[in-house]
Amino acid sequence: MFATLILQLTHKTESSKVYESNFLLPNIGMSYFSRLIVFASIASFGTAVVQRGVFFYTRETLAFGETQNLLLALGMGTVYVVGAFPSHRVSEWFGERRVLLALLIIQTGVLVAISQRPQGWLLAVGSIGFSCLNGMMWPIVESYVSAGQTPVGASRAIGKFNLAWSLPLPLGVWSSGLIIQHLAAGLFLFAAGSMALAMAFVLSLQAAPRHLAEDHPERPGAKRLRWLGALMVSSRSSMVAGYAMLFVLAPLLPVLLSRLGYTVVAQTALAACLDASRAATFGLMQGTETWHGRRSILALAAVLLPVGFLLALSAARGEVVALALVVFGASHGVSYYASLYYAMVINNAAVKSAGMHESLIGSGFILGPTAALAGRALGNLWHQASLGILVGMSPIVALGVVGGLWPLLRAVQTDRDVP
Repeated sequence: MFATLILQLTHKTESSKVYESNFLLPNIGMSYFSRLIVFASIASFGTAVVQRGVFFYTRETLAFGETQNLLLALGMGTVYVVGAFPSHRVSEWFGERRVLLALLIIQTGVLVAISQRPQGWLLAVGSIGFSCLNGMMWPIVESYVSAGQTPVGASRAIGKFNLAWSLPLPLGVWSSGLIIQHLAAGLFLFAAGSMALAMAFVLSLQAAPRHLAEDHPERPGAKRLRWLGALMVSSRSSMVAGYAMLFVLAPLLPVLLSRLGYTVVAQTALAACLDASRAATFGLMQGTETWHGRRSILALAAVLLPVGFLLALSAARGEVVALALVVFGASHGVSYYASLYYAMVINNAAVKSAGMHESLIGSGFILGPTAALAGRALGNLWHQASLGILVGMSPIVALGVVGGLWPLLRAVQTDRDVP
């Protein structure tokens, strides 16, 4: 089934025919864009196994509690920004394809090293190091995906890319439970194998992506760009808050679900509801252009994100947690897709723009665990650690709602061209 989905993603549409036909690879039977899509799927699976599965591993095999998992999440999130922010400069110095290949090789080596001693300082330093390298990798991939596309073509290309990286996530999260149960440290070897396999799809990429000419007739005009800029600010605010909430859910769900009596396999299956819902949302948005330039869907996402998050943390039954994660995942999918689409259209698919996008994701990784740890420390004074976490996260909730709605309210309707 997974292979069928990937093949559907790589099927050519009318809007992408010109782009893909220029880059067909001889004697391989797979188009240039198709190879990018398959690469994103494989690399995303390896990323999910580490960035999400590691918290189930530390809970199951090392008995980490909330504070330890949150501290690990904070370290991984901090260095994600460190990696993403200079990705544009590094790719300019050495070339995008060369940097991608080097990052994959180093990530593979780090994961193999962790598997040899998956505890103590090596586990912490290795996971944090992997996160830094991973943060540098994805902006380069995003630039390759949308470079050379018109706005409509960019939306469809980004949609396929979003599906390519999001569909393996629930599989990666769920399978991490099975791997931990039967192979424990084999979790990191599985991730290393994914990164090593992904290298094969990098070798035939262009040395650097080709971008659409600034004077191309389908580039948006000044008024349209101002309007899209307001929508980008809204979606980015929701996305940052969403990732802050996600990087609190990721380390806390293993603890919360284990207290409800679920096995590690059941825990990862429930956690995968978030990723499955987000992937489904990507599929819906990829199939239509009606949301382009419109405010309503971003306003709805800004409101539903904190609803799903708060319900997931406070629910006492597994089915309620699953429903909350579905709501959260769908809302997060809207804010992510819109943020990346508007950023890449406004800035013509530059690595620098994708780097800012990933840096904002990383800032969410930092803000979430920091707020949760501060809230937990406060809650300990009341002997209510869980309530303290919710209090600590209240500024993040406010950021998501206010930051998501305010730019939409301030945007001048007359600046919008016909969608």
